[in-house]
This record gives sequence, structure tokens and C-alpha cells, in this order.
Amino acid sequence: MLRDREGTWVSDQERESRKRKLKERVIPGELDKEERGEQREKAGERIALPRHFLLPLLFLLLFTLGLLFFFYNRRRYSRLTSKWSVDFSEKGESSGEYYSFSEGVVKVSKDGASYLSSSGKVLWNQAYEMATPLVSINGDYMVIGEENGSKLFILSSEGLKGQGESSLPILKLSISEKGVVYALLADGESSYITVFSKEGKNLDISIKSVLGGDGFPVDFSTSKDGEELLVAFSYLDKTVLKSRVVFYNFSALGKNAGANRVVGGFTDHFSGKMVGRVHFFNNDESFAAYNGGLSFFSTRVKTSPEEKKNIEIPGTIRMMSYNSQYLALLTDNTKEKEEENYRLLLFRKNGEKLFDKALNFMGTKMELSGDKILLYQEKNYKVYDFSGRLRYNGETKEGLLYLRSMTDFKMNGTELMLCFPNKVERVVLQ
Repeated sequence: MLRDREGTWVSDQERESRKRKLKERVIPGELDKEERGEQREKAGERIALPRHFLLPLLFLLLFTLGLLFFFYNRRRYSRLTSKWSVDFSEKGESSGEYYSFSEGVVKVSKDGASYLSSSGKVLWNQAYEMATPLVSINGDYMVIGEENGSKLFILSSEGLKGQGESSLPILKLSISEKGVVYALLADGESSYITVFSKEGKNLDISIKSVLGGDGFPVDFSTSKDGEELLVAFSYLDKTVLKSRVVFYNFSALGKNAGANRVVGGFTDHFSGKMVGRVHFFNNDESFAAYNGGLSFFSTRVKTSPEEKKNIEIPGTIRMMSYNSQYLALLTDNTKEKEEENYRLLLFRKNGEKLFDKALNFMGTKMELSGDKILLYQEKNYKVYDFSGRLRYNGETKEGLLYLRSMTDFKMNGTELMLCFPNKVERVVLQ
């Protein structure tokens, strides 16, 4: 207790109250400033408290968004819309085969070929008459030859580049990415692989094999640059079927290997087997497929090919498709505990297996296109990604002749080109 001026005893609380009132009269607003400062300090403490949780919350938000993106980008598409359609019924012969070519598709028939771009425009038509056209495509070049005939046409995405004529019936063709053409010819007892320039000129290069000794060339493939050739031969050795794959090099390096240009050959895994398909992925990597497995080769050392990996395939290989990076197989399912009848497998060009998935749907055709594996027959088709997931199950009103991918899988969908006997349609899957 204290005594004021008038001698009255007052409490400490009353004294503080009087001092506050006096301060308000002498220095107006000073108290408000102090109070506001105190309030700001308290508010600051309240705001600063959640900062300890801000980073974990941000991480959780980003993780959730990433997870949603991951699953959404791998979802199964359920809706199809048409982007454009081109009618081929008035563009000559309706029957024919379609092939992926450059940025679109080419339709090849007995009467000619038409190249349809990715935007739906017919960029060129090439007329000819062939009973049975043979086709080989590599990048922006393709060759069309007459099976058991002598004519061949070399075309690029811009149109006709050259015409050639062989001296013997043509059995098979392989074209490089630069337009160099290798043609398998036969005259009964012997076979020849001859070379044509992109202008159609017959070059002075020939590989001769005698059926009774060397065997018969079942398949062959040229490298992207056209300097290397891989050939699969089948032959009989004391009534036993055998196969071998042979590498030829026609560059300056190959001259050191002798007149036949052979730089390597392999037979180890092919005794009692038939090598039915060989293919160069690029200039350095290739594979051979036989009834029983796959062999992957490297020609990084051009004069010394090397087998990098051999993989056994227990089931019958029903179909295969490949591009410059991957190889897809559809085989019989030999695993007794699984109900599915088939297996879908995908390999990298070095032989690494990406997936092995059991399926019940086989289809009649398979295409490895872009980042998709397409299985189809008649009016049904299925779209798989490179993890073996089914991304779309489609039906059409007309019978499908061919399918190719036009875009990769994306957030907003993916696009395909559907090819029918008289029509080509580009669609969007979402």
C-alpha cells in the first residue's frame, strides 16, 4: 500500500491504473504501440511454429503428386477418338499389305505402292505390276522387288530413287538405311547375294553358295550403313540338319579377310537346329533366332564378330517383331502351373530381358512399334507397354490389316494408325 498526494492510501493495482491513464493523456497512442508490438511478437511465435513441419509437408505433397502421376501415366486407356481418316478405295487396288515407313505407312499391292504421311496426306504413288511384291524397309528407304522376278524399285520418303534389274530370280531383299540393297538370287544349284546401289546400279559384289556344300541362305540382314551382312545358312551334314551364321564385311576393312569377305561365323548352338531369322539392330549389334533360342552378337570390332549372349527359349516361337533397339517374341507357354497358353517376352538389343508375361491372347500379327507391343487379329487388338502391362483392349468394325504407333505413352493419351483394306485412320487413346 502507498499514500497518494491527498494522503489517501491506495493499492499497487490502483496506482498502476492511474499511471496508465496519465501516460495516455501525456503521450497518446504510446500504449497502443506497445500492445501492438506484444501482439505481433505473440503472432510471430504462432506463425513460426508450423515452419518446423513445412519441409515434411512439402515432401509429402510432392510424393503424393508423383505417385498420382506414376499411376495415372500407366493407367489402362478406355476411350478412343478419331483424329482423321483417309479412304483408299478410289486409289487403285484395294487389296495389299501395309508397312511402317518413315513417319507414316506405305500400302503395297500388285499394282503399285502409296506412301501416307503421319498427317494423312498421300505423298507419292509408285506404279508397277508384280505378281508377288517383296518388301524391305530401313529408316527412310525401302525396296520393292518382284518375287521370282527381276524388277526392283528403290524409294525414299521423297519418292522413287532408282530402278534395278537382276539377272536371276529374286528370292529375298534387304536394304540399308542409306539405300544399298542386297538381293538373294537363285539359279537351281547355286544361290547368289548381289548388291545394288540406291540408284539401282548392280555393283560388282557377289556372294555365291552351292546348295550341296555351303547350304542355302535362309535369311540375311544388312547393317544400317550397308557395309556388313549377316547370313543364316542351313545345310545337311550326314542327314543331320545344321545351321550357321556368317558375317561379311564389304568396307575397306573387309578386304583383309580375303575375296569372300567373311570375317566370322558361328555354329555352336545351331546343331540340329534351323536359324530362321537374323537381323542387324544397328551397325554393331545383331541377333539370330532359331528353334530353341536366341543368339546376340556384337561387331564393334568389325573384323572379329563376337557372340555376346545365348538365351534358350523353351516354347515354340510363334511370332517376333523388332526395331533398332528391341526384340519382342510371342512363344508357347511351357510352364505347367500357369493356365495361359502363350508368353510375351521383350529383350534389349544386347540380350537383356525386360519382361516375360503369360498371355491367353495370341493374335495373328504382332508389331513392336514405338514404345508399344501390338497384338491383333481380325477385329481385336491389344496394346502393351514395355513392362508387359495391357494398356488398351480395342475392337474395330472392319478387319485390321496393320497397326503402328504414332506417339509414345503420355499423360493425355497416345495415338495409333489403324490400317484397313480400304482405309487408314489415326486415333487417340485416352
